[in-house]
Parts: sequence; structure tokens; C-alpha cells
Amino acid sequence: MDLIVQFILAILPILLIFIGLVFLKQSGTLMGIVGWLLTVILAILFFQTSPDIALYASWSGVLSSFGISLMVLFTILQVTMMDVTGAITRITAYIKSIAAERYEQIMILNVGFGSFLVSVGATPVTMLPPIMLALGFSPLAAVALPCLGYDPLTSFSLLGVPITIPAAAFNFDPKLLGTTVALFLPVISTGIALGMLWVADGFDGVKKGFSTALIAGLTLGFSAIIFVNILPASAIGLVGVFSGLVTIAVLFLLRAIRGKPLNAATPPVKPVTDNAMPLWKAAFPWILLVTFAILISIPFIQSGLYAFLGPIQKIHVVANQFVDLKLLNQAYFWVVISTIIAAPLLIRSGDEAKHILSLWLKRAWAPTLAAMVFFAIAYVMSWSGESVINGALTFAPGANAFNMNVVIGLALALFFGVAFPLFSPMLGLFGAFVSGSESSSNVMFYGILKKSTDVLNLNFMQVYAAHAVAGGIASGVAVAKIINAAAVVDKIGIEGEVVRKVAPVAIVLTIVTGIMLVVMLIF
Repeated sequence: MDLIVQFILAILPILLIFIGLVFLKQSGTLMGIVGWLLTVILAILFFQTSPDIALYASWSGVLSSFGISLMVLFTILQVTMMDVTGAITRITAYIKSIAAERYEQIMILNVGFGSFLVSVGATPVTMLPPIMLALGFSPLAAVALPCLGYDPLTSFSLLGVPITIPAAAFNFDPKLLGTTVALFLPVISTGIALGMLWVADGFDGVKKGFSTALIAGLTLGFSAIIFVNILPASAIGLVGVFSGLVTIAVLFLLRAIRGKPLNAATPPVKPVTDNAMPLWKAAFPWILLVTFAILISIPFIQSGLYAFLGPIQKIHVVANQFVDLKLLNQAYFWVVISTIIAAPLLIRSGDEAKHILSLWLKRAWAPTLAAMVFFAIAYVMSWSGESVINGALTFAPGANAFNMNVVIGLALALFFGVAFPLFSPMLGLFGAFVSGSESSSNVMFYGILKKSTDVLNLNFMQVYAAHAVAGGIASGVAVAKIINAAAVVDKIGIEGEVVRKVAPVAIVLTIVTGIMLVVMLIF
């Protein structure tokens, strides 16, 4: 089959999903299911994939999604509890008291605090949208900004998982990838900060908050460079944690330098009781969650938690393919624990508890299913062309030419030739858009990029780092994340509008990443 035809067939499910979201205004969950069905059919008919391998790949994708899909499920429960009980309202009132200007709220919450949250394994796309909406931002901005806030330090998210997983799988130094990724971040983090202002308030917003965004983005980026170089490789997961905290501190310092009070009295946005809820009580579920997330990042606690359940956590899929769930090491488990501990403090009656559960199920099913489906698509594409040979899932001789990801990567490499580095980050954007995860994108495209850089005699680690950075940028348009954010503010169906608004920011920053890569390769 002609490579061009193969390329068109391989990207067809993604084009269909994009068209359905952006132009037909269909829900992300529906388009995810349709895209998965089309991917399975195409893999079977045109990419030498047996039906059972396609289904096994889908099941492996669903299991592998648990770190995200179950995080979505249970963080929506926690946020729904905090919303119904008035905790979100109390937190919002406090934020308004310390950051009255919209651009300050955007930078502190989505650049500083958002980067910190995603680094410890929490999910700003679930936690922040209700606060943004209560602060007076439009539903589009309330959904889009936390998704963009996922972007700057995505490579260091979940305590560095997008870096450590491929490093362990392909046996390279995680610190080398981390230090190379960090070189892109001062420019990209600043671009994302400015992009947030544009998404929220257009060029007027960029003008008002330009200096604050510049300081926030540069602080975040240079902090990452400093911490990734001074911390040992074993502590690479803490790079984002410290960088986010430093950025928050600098933003408050900037406010003090400008002569603005750090705690001005502001009436509650929407009082829910005569006696205001104490701030510590309102934030208690998040305080617990962040504490647990930091504790489980400590190596001996990590190993102890894993050993407690042991091999029972490894689920056999097919042949030599297993998915290790690592249940007690996952942030979603501790979301459940923190929610259960905090519930007696916040929930005031049995009827309120029933309302929370009912609203949770209404909000959570669509984004949870979407996260699973998009992972399933990514795994079907990754496993396409493979078969079980001598008890192992692998390619028969010549069959790798029928792998959908290989086809996409090879077609782009041949088409762009020596200009491949300029456009190679688009693969990172593409991979994370499909799966909703930079980690999956980094694993999916490792082999393709290694082969392409060997053929073109390019520095692999620099190309791979640019790919990872673009995968982080894709968080702003990743459908699974957008559905998650939309669900917690009851705005399912807004996904296409968010993608249309954020896509220009993501594309421009991906092009900038490509330009930076070319400069690095030259010098």
C-alpha cells in the first residue's frame, strides 16, 4: 500500500475526532467512542492487526488509563463535595482577597498553583475550574485556563512520570532528558502564561497582565532549569513541586513590591452560612491530598506501599504484556482517602451526602469514560501490526511497516526531510492530543524518533525533549482533560469551543518549540 494512503488512513480517526469536536460540536466522549471504533476497524482492515490484538490493546489502554481516568472519577467526587458544602465558595472568597486583578488570579492559580498541583499528582483540571467560574471567568475560560495550566511543567507532572517511565522502559538517563526539557521552559512557560491572558480576556488581557505573565513564566522556567540541575536524578519528581512554589512566592513578592496588600478584606462571593467556614476547613481535603502526594513520593514509602499488595496488582493482558496498577502508589487512591477523611467535617446531613453522590455520578461518567477511550485509541495505534510470536507481542518480519504510529512518523520524516526537526514536535502534540497524556506520547513515539534521528544523524535527546515539551503543550487541547474540566462545572458540550480557542496557542507554541530545537541542533 502506498505510504501516503497509509498515512491518511492512520490519521483518519484523529481527523474525525477533531472535526466532530470543532465543527460538528459533538461531545468529546461521543467522538472518542466513534474514533476508537474507527481505529479498531482500520487497524484490522489495513494495518495487519488481528481483532483479538485490537481488543487486547484496547483493554491494555483502559487499564493503563487508570492513573488518569480514576483520578478524574475520584477528584470529581472530591470537588463535588467541596462545591456542595460551600468549601469552594470559601476558598474563592479568600483568593479574591489576595488577588483582586484577573491577571493575578490567572497567574497565581493556573501558572503557580496549577504547576505545583500537577507536579504532586493532583489534577488542576478538576480542582480549579469551579474556583475560576466563581471568580467571574466565563465557562470557556474556567475550563481552558486550568488545562493550559497543566502545560508548563507537564514533563515533571505526577512526580516526573512522563520522564521516568520512558527512561525506565528504554534505559536512558532521566536527568539527561529532564535537563534538556528544562531548556525549553523559560520561553514555553512564558508563552503559555501570555496565552492564558489571551484566552481569558483577549489582547486587552495580555496588555494588562503582560509584565506579571512574563515574570511568572520566566520564574517557572528558570526555576525548573535550576532545580533539575541541582537535585539528584532520584528526586527529579520534585522539580515541578519546588518550581511551582517558587513561582507562587515570586508572584506574592511582586504584589508586595507594587504596594498591594497581601490580604485585603473582601466579602464572600456567595455566602452559604451565617458563619463563614474557616479557610483551613474548606481547604482540608486538598491539604490532605497534597500531604499524601508528597509522602508517597518518598522512595522507601513508595516501595513499602507497592510491596503491601505485591504481584496481585499486575494484570496480565496477553502474551508478555502486563499492566502494573500500583494501586497504593497512585494519587487517585489518596484522593479517595482524603475525601473520606474530610467528609465528616464538611458534609452536614445525610440528604446532602446523597445529593453529592447523585451529582458526582452525573458529572463523572462522561470524562472518566473519555479518558479510558482515548487511551484505548492510543494503544490500538501503538499495537497495530503486532502479533503474538513465541509467547511475546512483537512484529513479524516487515510488519512494523504496518504500525500506525510508524507510518505517521515515517511519512512526516520523509516529507519534511532535513526540516524534520522543525516539525517533529507536532508528533508530541499529536500523541498527547490522542491519548490525553504526555507519558503515553513519549512512550508511543520513542522508537519512531530514535529511528528518524539515526537516519538523519540528529541529536536524539534534544529531538525527544522537544517532543516531550510539545506533548505538555497538548494538555491545553487534550480532549480527555477538557472533558474533565467541563464536567466539574456542568459544561459538558463546551469541548469543541475550548479546542477552537486554545488550538492557536498550542500550535504557535509547538512551532516555537520546533524553532528552538533547530537552534539547539545547530549550536
